[in-house]
This record gives sequence, structure tokens and C-alpha cells, in this order.
Amino acid sequence: MILNNKIIRIIIILLITTLSGCSVKKHLNNDQHLINRYRISVEGSHPEISNSELRTLLTPDPNSKFLFFRFKLWSYYRFQKKQTKFNTWLNKHFGEEPSLYNESTLENISKKMLRYLNNIGYFDSKVEFQTRFKNKVANVRFIIKPSVPYRISDIKYSITDSLLQDFFNKDLSNTLIKKGDIYNAYTFDNERDRITANLRDNGYFYFNRNYIQFIVDSNLMKREMNVDLVINSVKKPDQSSPGNFIEFNHKRYFINNVTIIPEFDPNLNLTYDTIKHNIEFWNDTNRYTYDFLYNQKQHLKPSAFNSAIKIKPGQPYSAKKVQTTYRKLFNFQIIQTANISFDTTNTPNSNIPDHDYINSRIQLRDSKLNRFSAEVEGTNSSGDLGIRGNLVFLNKNIFKRAEVFRLRLKGGFEAQTITEPTESNNGLFNTFEAGLDGTIFFPRFLSPVRFDKFNQEYLPNTNLNFGFNYQRRPNYSRNITNVDVGYTWNSGKNVTHILTPININYVKINPTPEFDSILENEPNRRLREQYSDHMIVGLKYSYIFNNQNMMALQHFNYLRVNLESSGNLLYGINSLAGTQKSDSGYYKVFGVRYSQYLRASIDFRHYYYFSKKTNSLVWRILLGAGIPFLNSDELPYEKGFYAGGANDMRGWLFKDLGPGGYSGDSQYEKVGDIQIEGNLEYRFPIYGFFKGAIFTDIGNIWTYKESETFPDGQFHIDKFISQLAVDAGIGFRFDFQVLIFRIDVAAPMRDPAYSSGHKWRFKYLQPVDFIWNFGIGYPF
Repeated sequence: MILNNKIIRIIIILLITTLSGCSVKKHLNNDQHLINRYRISVEGSHPEISNSELRTLLTPDPNSKFLFFRFKLWSYYRFQKKQTKFNTWLNKHFGEEPSLYNESTLENISKKMLRYLNNIGYFDSKVEFQTRFKNKVANVRFIIKPSVPYRISDIKYSITDSLLQDFFNKDLSNTLIKKGDIYNAYTFDNERDRITANLRDNGYFYFNRNYIQFIVDSNLMKREMNVDLVINSVKKPDQSSPGNFIEFNHKRYFINNVTIIPEFDPNLNLTYDTIKHNIEFWNDTNRYTYDFLYNQKQHLKPSAFNSAIKIKPGQPYSAKKVQTTYRKLFNFQIIQTANISFDTTNTPNSNIPDHDYINSRIQLRDSKLNRFSAEVEGTNSSGDLGIRGNLVFLNKNIFKRAEVFRLRLKGGFEAQTITEPTESNNGLFNTFEAGLDGTIFFPRFLSPVRFDKFNQEYLPNTNLNFGFNYQRRPNYSRNITNVDVGYTWNSGKNVTHILTPININYVKINPTPEFDSILENEPNRRLREQYSDHMIVGLKYSYIFNNQNMMALQHFNYLRVNLESSGNLLYGINSLAGTQKSDSGYYKVFGVRYSQYLRASIDFRHYYYFSKKTNSLVWRILLGAGIPFLNSDELPYEKGFYAGGANDMRGWLFKDLGPGGYSGDSQYEKVGDIQIEGNLEYRFPIYGFFKGAIFTDIGNIWTYKESETFPDGQFHIDKFISQLAVDAGIGFRFDFQVLIFRIDVAAPMRDPAYSSGHKWRFKYLQPVDFIWNFGIGYPF
């Protein structure tokens, strides 16, 4: 113990000496101080005053720290000593200029805070700042003393255009400004945008927010405001009276013609043939006619656009429908660029006052039709090295309606570790894999029944996937055939549905005689079924909610619910048809027993960003369960749940945790029927692209039934909490924008495999207990 204390003291002395030698304060003059921290205090309770908004006004930011040390600032001073091109480059990428205390800067910040308070209704407030100096650093505290805010006592609307006023009144229930609200200039700006968007969706093509004016009359004694919202008319110079203006009502524009050029090339002067094409819309009994211009052959048929075009001839112009058309057009991979323009030339005259016509022109440029690619990569599967290659063919318009066809030929070798030699394991690579898989992507809902109107309302896609894979291993070979048909559509801005009504997976196993005799004596039923012929025939459904804003870093939630079943329809048909069961008591299809089960899983995540948006806290909950019944005794191996590895319980190796309180040394991968897991991770920047994380994981897997292979692995409601495992660790992430390489190091803090009183492992941890996980991207 005395020796250990001496070592600790030596380490502390060395650390202090090192940090003092790297101190940045020695570079400061006597009258200079580094900004160390800002604090903002608001007197009283005022939820309308946003602390995060006030913090955006604080400049300069304090110099960044890593382990309490300003490494970037130290780099800046170090590289400043000698001005070379290399040192200048190092300073640009790794240095950081000092954030020095300046009283005039703080006074400017105070003025900006006062302007912010005025803009949210707190006129005549006071802002003060106090500074505490110590050891060449300054801690600044801003004190906000809000006044009594001004409230809106009355709102009136001045609109001379009666038709425009009708559209305004119909949407007035969505107004952002209400009587009794505190005055807020930012809300007034948002109201301008809301009104403008509403009118531009109702035909007012040339309307903009500058026509909207707020006239505010304040009462100082009552701290109240009367608001007059004015929508000004169009003003044009009076040619007969210079200096004067004539006012006109805003014109409402209706779509005259819509012309689509699917293969437009601005570099060529082409002549076109016109094809008339009709499109039907959701909840609309009318049929709308469009002009398609083709130079020669139709490479992209007009019917491909039935679900993409939202601009209707004869209907009022709508900015929202234009944006929806853009979004749906770019769902076609064959389209490289799209441009939608409007003009009023060559349009008929209207006899209706303030009513006019506008033409729409949609010009599209297609991308390269076919693409070939070859990929070669090295593999590392649990220490077994190998090589794998792919040949990929891609066609972006296989049936001339923007369908995408992808075909991949794949193959690979691997040097797999085995315990006993066999006749087939001669040579360096003792495993071989080859296969063919393909996907046909349809940018619409494909089915025997026409769903034209459904295609119009939503953005559905259909995926037809098929594949065949041959695998040769030292103890067996197997053929895997799969076919599935899936649909994807959005029912809202944040909600996605994925339905796979046809999901067929057939596995044919050919074990060696030696391996077959081992399987016959294998007590683990799931392992036996893993290496026997089996078939999955079922359906899957996923509900995904994601309200992430890709344009801004802000808190968001992610939820995915997966539901899956297999064998139920087949079992019902077999039962009704009176099909005879096999000798083992199960139904078969084409001589193969099919799996029957229900499986569900929930993945919920919350992402919380701190004030500077550089640090975040993420937590996740995983719940899953699968129940085999009737034609199955166990879940198929590939449908089981596991714990351990780079993306969940990181204190354990892949499939090495559980199930439950199992404490044996099994040679089998640990797979269960039930999963409960929670993760908490704090993410923070360290230096440039180098980022860090601190995390903890808690969870486990369990079997649905008692297992001879994994005793004490069965789920029991009264004991599962005591069988939860806990790990903790740190992570390092190299964020290269296009790629994130991740290293997570974790150790088991609580291991349910140990007896009571020894489950918490703090005092037993050894270096060998730390698990290193490598991955691409974040774990969640």
C-alpha cells in the first residue's frame, strides 16, 4: 500500500509538471485575461425568455478544453513562435486564437440582449454583467432584470381585397398571434410567413411577405399593445401622374397548361413531338391532361409520372404542390436534375376580375442509365480472415417507368478456425461462398389491383428481392434461397411504414457424415434446427417514427416497432385441408418443415443536444420477444435475440452474454427469445474530427422455455431484474464526415452469471476483462 501511494504521488507530480510546462497563461500580458465561463441569470420566473437564445449572443466562445487543458490554445501559441507555411497550416487546423476578456465586447453583448428582450416584449428591461478575475481567467455573469412585458390587447385586420380576405379568414384559426399573448417580433415574422404560404397555396403566385405590415400602438401605463395587421394591395406607378401610384388587387393565378420534357438537354436544339396523357388524383373525380414532349423514342413513359406530378391544370397555383412534385420526382433515380418554371406568356385572357392564367413547364435531365461496379474487400469474422468480392450491375429504368434493377454476383473465401480436421479443410481457405441476388425497385405501389389514387396521396415504393446463396463450410454445405416483396410509404412528415406481405426463406443443409452424427446427439434443439432444412414463410411490418430535423441540430425521437409472423397461413391451410403430419408431428411443405412463430421488437431512442449543439446525450430502449408455437418448438436461429458486441452490450463479446443467469462455459453462441436492454451515451467533441463518448449499457436476453443447454436462462417476471447485466466504458470516434470510425472500450460492471454477492465486478476487474469494439458509424 505504501508503494502504491508513492507511485500515485509521483504520477501526480509528473502530471502537474507537464501541465505547468504546457500552460498557456504564461503567454498573456499582465492586463490580459482568458474568458473561462459565461453565466446568465434571469431574475424571476419568465419562461418566455430563452436562455439558449441569449447564449447565442455570447462572443467570443471560451477556449475549448480537453481534460481541463486548453490544448488548441496551447497549439496556437506554440506554432505562432515560428511563422512557416507548415506552422500556419497547423494553426489553421489545430490551433485556436485566445478568447480574451474585453469590457467593450461585453457591453455590446448587453445591448444585443436588450434588443432581444425588446423583440419578445420585455421593453425597458435591464442587463448587467459582473466579472470575477482569478489566475489570468475571467468568469462573466450576465444578470437579466426583466420588466413587465407588453401584451396584445386587441387585433384588427385591414384587408381591402375581399377575395384575398376570404382565404385569409378561412385560415385564421391557425394564426400565431392571439389576444393576451406577450408581444413577440419573431412570432410576427413567423405569422408573415404563415400567411404568405397560405395565400401562395391558393393561387397568389406573386404574393410575398413584404405586402404584410403590422401597425402597433402601445399603452405605456397598461403595458398593452393594439395590433393592426395590414395586407397592402399591389402598387404600380401612375403613368399619367408621375410620383403617384395606382393600387390593384392581388391576382389569383390558375394553371393553364403543364408541359413535361422527360429528357431535356439545354445544349441541344431539339424538336419535340407532343403526347397527351391523362392523370387521375386521390379524392378527385376529374382527369387532368398533360403535354409530354419527346424528341424520338420514349425512354421514360408518361405513365411513370402518374404519382409524381401534383400540379393540376385548371386549378389554382400551389407552392406546396410544386415542392411535393420536386420531392417525388427526385425519388426517381433516373432523374438527375429537375426544374419547374412558370410564366404568363401565351396564356388566355380571363373575364373574371383578378383572375389570370399561368403555364407550368417541367424540364428533366436523366442520369446515366447503366452502371457496373466491382468490389473487393478483406473480411475479419471473429478472427477468421477472408476475402470477398462483388460484381454489381445497375439499371435505373429497366421497364421505362423509373424502375431500378440491381443484380449482384458475390463470392468469397475464409480461413475458418475448426477444432478437428476434416477431409474438406485442406488449404488456407477452408470455406467458400457464392451467390446471386437481385432487387427490382418500383417507385409506386405494385399489385394486381390498381392503386393509382393511393400512389397519388402517398409516396409508396415496392421492392422485389430475390437471391440464391451457396455456402461450403468444413462440416456442411447449405443452399439459401429467399424471395420477398415489400412496400414502403409515408403517412406523414415523420412516419414511415414498411410492409412485407411475402417473405420466403428456404435453407437446405447438407452436413458431412461426421457432423450429422454429432447433431443427432446434440441436446441443444435450436442448434439442431439451425443445421437442418427449414423454411420461413410469413410477413413483416415496421412502423417508424423519426422527427429529426436534418437542417438543424435539435432534440428528436426515433421509434421503430417491428412485427413479424411466419407459418400461420400455411398452418391454417394444412388444418382446413386435413393434411397429414409427418412422423415427428409437424406439417411440411415440399418435404421441409416450416417455422411458425410470432416476433415483435421495439427500438426507442431520444437524442438530446446541449446548448452549444456540440455535446449530446442519447438513450435507447430495446424490447423484443419471439414465441414459437404449433409447428415450431424453437425460434429459427436467425430470428433469435442476442446481446454483446459493438452495438449493444459492449462489455461482452458478440453473442456472449446470457441468457438470463446462465453461468456455464458453453461452446455455443448464446441466443434467446426475449430481450430487454437500455443504453445511455454522452457524446462530446475532443479535437476537430476526434470525438469521444462515455456510455453504460444494461440488459440481457432470456429463453422462453427452460433450456437444458442454458440452465437458469428462462425468463421469470419475478427475477429478471436481478439478471440484468451492466457495463460501462468510453468511446473514441473519428468523424470524417463521409465516414465515422468508432472504437469503444467497455468492461462488465455487473455480470448475472456470478453468484449472489459477486455479481458487481468493480473490485474484480482485470485488464483482460476490457472489451475492445470496432465499428463504422454510431451504435445508435
